[in-house]
Amino acid sequence: MVLWNLSEFAKVAVKETAKENKGDSTSTIIIEDPNSNDSTANQTSISIANKFLSKACPEFLKSKAGMDQDRLVKVGRSVADLVRIANDDVTGKGDKMSTGLVSVVDQCDMLAKGLKIPKVRFGKTNLQMSIVTLGTMRFQQTWGSHITELKVGDNVMEACQENIVDILKYAINEVGVNHIETANMYGSSEIQLGDVFKRLFESGVKRDDVIIQTKVNCFAAKDFRKTLEDSFNKLQLEYVDLLSFHGVNYYKQYDLIFNNPDGENLMDIAKEYIKAGKVRHIGFSSHAQPELIKKCIETDAFDYANIHLHAFGSYTASGGGECGGNIENARLMKEKDMGVFIISPYDKGGKLYAPSKKLRSLTLPDLEPIQYGSLWCFHLADLDEAQASAHTIVCGAARPSDLDEPAYAAYLYGNKREESLQKVKNVAARLRQAQIDTLGEEWLDSWHKGLPNCNGDDKIYAFGQMVWLHNIIKAWGLYEFAKDRYGSFDGNTKSFDPALSNEENIQKKYLMYGYMPGVAWEEGKDYSDALANVPEGNKEKVMDAIKFLHKCCSSTVADKGDIPDEWQTAYDMRPWTAFPERNSSAHVPAADQSLTGTTADADGERFAQLLST
Repeated sequence: MVLWNLSEFAKVAVKETAKENKGDSTSTIIIEDPNSNDSTANQTSISIANKFLSKACPEFLKSKAGMDQDRLVKVGRSVADLVRIANDDVTGKGDKMSTGLVSVVDQCDMLAKGLKIPKVRFGKTNLQMSIVTLGTMRFQQTWGSHITELKVGDNVMEACQENIVDILKYAINEVGVNHIETANMYGSSEIQLGDVFKRLFESGVKRDDVIIQTKVNCFAAKDFRKTLEDSFNKLQLEYVDLLSFHGVNYYKQYDLIFNNPDGENLMDIAKEYIKAGKVRHIGFSSHAQPELIKKCIETDAFDYANIHLHAFGSYTASGGGECGGNIENARLMKEKDMGVFIISPYDKGGKLYAPSKKLRSLTLPDLEPIQYGSLWCFHLADLDEAQASAHTIVCGAARPSDLDEPAYAAYLYGNKREESLQKVKNVAARLRQAQIDTLGEEWLDSWHKGLPNCNGDDKIYAFGQMVWLHNIIKAWGLYEFAKDRYGSFDGNTKSFDPALSNEENIQKKYLMYGYMPGVAWEEGKDYSDALANVPEGNKEKVMDAIKFLHKCCSSTVADKGDIPDEWQTAYDMRPWTAFPERNSSAHVPAADQSLTGTTADADGERFAQLLST
């Protein structure tokens, strides 16, 4: 297909849809339905997609994949933004639009034909694992823990349960995902999955062909056993392939696993389950600082670990450790032959499903943001000087189509490896230049040095993460992502009692604080002690960066100044609100709301942000 033709098809599709909407006498009635595709905005996107694809890729519209309106909404949104990019392009080249459209059409073509995600050896487990994992904390009915018995049509919507069936069937049967990851802490995820697993296995899917991971938090021994048994009962499984200690975020949790002062070590309990054949391999997940993660790796007790290591940072570990993130731990895991599971590359990795205009302009014309975020992880061994590797990345799918772009990126990696690596390098070079242009090379080499980053069970200053958020706003426009993350600092600050010590305040919300530690910056507070280890030449810059972040992102600041247009969202690949996010506080029982540190409708969203897969 000639590039010029694709550009014309896109422009005509957008123009004709706008003309139809303007000429429709009912167009003054705007339908706003965030929970379906019946909204005016989504129907507009579907119209654009149909018009464009009828010319550019008619085979897709005839295929099973093309009958899913969610996909059409995503295509329509992408095409509309590419037309916007061309209209804003002062050079008149239009190369970002044309190559972006080629990617849209190629992905649709491959989805119509069918594609399979490659598999790799998952470290010393020797499991052959798909390089994309299905995460399960975005499709369940609720993040609350109150559903103890599944009643479809009563405490779980039939549409929600059937959506999970559709997601797992698509993942396993269509694109070749063979690793499903959940956790006891993910609200109703396990109990809903148990029903779906039973249906799938009865329909012919072989249990041995699916790798199932669940995660249990580090509780006291008695509670840990009880919770683990609860997971088996909910999942309706005789064994799990992978059992993770969930959220090893405190040194106290490390001690519960290995040096429990009050009795039985949790590792000994996990080994009992291995001996009984109910668990095959033991790992851990963590949002902690690199130092604690390294301590866990160095025990040689784990076969794998779930960590944050993304193209744009290391989430809560950003600014920590010797290298300012988790790359050093990925290198150590390679030495230990551990499986490396990358947590949340699309959400905690920068909200790539809703990228800023600036970020999309930097990843194009080579790749879309999600494609780049995926391929950066897949090609990590080609990019890192020590050849650290990432074996699988998780996609927390709220609908089947959420797996499309990760699956397409996996297809590129498996079938066009050299070409995709060159594209990753091209994007990385532009991203680096954007950093240099906005922040300066000297700052990029030293910004994280000496920064406190909640490395300790009683620590409250996440300055490493704050300065990282400042950097990614300035360089790549990741403003909406940074706002979401800073909301956790605001929430923690609001819930802290000034009459209590740091340790006492953390203890009040112990479990949840560990997933997103840190408090907001406060006007007039003396932070000189906290900055004692920061190089003298960086101290003023550090405080300026944190003040900038607070002004831009804190919910307590009304006047945020002029927010550049390039920081605004280019498109959002979420056609409708995921089930657990609907009226989220209503789905989180009072006992769980107390963990969040926020109030009213923000409770459930706060809960969701902290419970990262």
